[in-house]
Amino acid sequence: MKYSIDVHEFSFNKIKNGSRKIGIHLFDKKAQQVKIGDTLDMRNASTGEHLECLIKGIGLFDNFDDAIDALGPQALGYTDKKELMVRLERMYPRELQQELNAVAFFLEPLFEKKYLIGRGEKER
Repeated sequence: MKYSIDVHEFSFNKIKNGSRKIGIHLFDKKAQQVKIGDTLDMRNASTGEHLECLIKGIGLFDNFDDAIDALGPQALGYTDKKELMVRLERMYPRELQQELNAVAFFLEPLFEKKYLIGRGEKER
């Protein structure tokens, strides 16, 4: 199945350039529907650019703090846990963070495969 999600430009660019392999979100009703093998159509909220990513794995955590401790800030495109927590708190209200768990989606951008197919080559 394919799901659409708006992503802040900063995070979108990190996923696009490969410095971030994991998307972290609240485990809300929409996130609960996502399964391994599904596709996320990520839309850069600032530019409207799209990037499709395959869900290669899913991790469920009690909260963002536990998720970052387990995965490490580097896997999320950051060098510092404090900076990452500040950004997450700007995106997700504290009340929702306390109410819902955190989910990590392990991502594989699909733009390279589309490029190869568009050139008449077979998908690898």
